[in-house]
Amino acid sequence: MAGGIAGHAGLFATANDLAIYGQLLLNRGEYGGERYFKTETIDLFTSKQSATSRRGLGFDRWDPNPKNEYPSKLANSTVFGHTGYTGTCIWVDPQNQLIYIFLSNRVHPQVSTKLLDLNIRSRIQDAIYETINEAKK
Repeated sequence: MAGGIAGHAGLFATANDLAIYGQLLLNRGEYGGERYFKTETIDLFTSKQSATSRRGLGFDRWDPNPKNEYPSKLANSTVFGHTGYTGTCIWVDPQNQLIYIFLSNRVHPQVSTKLLDLNIRSRIQDAIYETINEAKK
């Protein structure tokens, strides 16, 4: 729309493409029998890198402070992902072999805080984990 020039960090993809990307991350750099990234690179970018921040080099991570319940009150310490400004998110859970993708647009036609105010993304993720935990019983 802007002739290929835009001052934003937006990533535009389909849920299917993001699922493939998430599977590539779960497979630690491999997808469809092809290696795209070294295992060590995926591990480095998705693991905690600081004693003062929960973030990895390329991804946000599960928050160890239980009061924050981030990204979900039921998520585990292996979870990594990204939550975007427009409300989208992708969270990858190696422990449960899960990819959670939420596509939204909280800025059109006007900026809204409903996703945050209603805690929609975390509540959906909680429901997914509740289902997984119930199935394990």
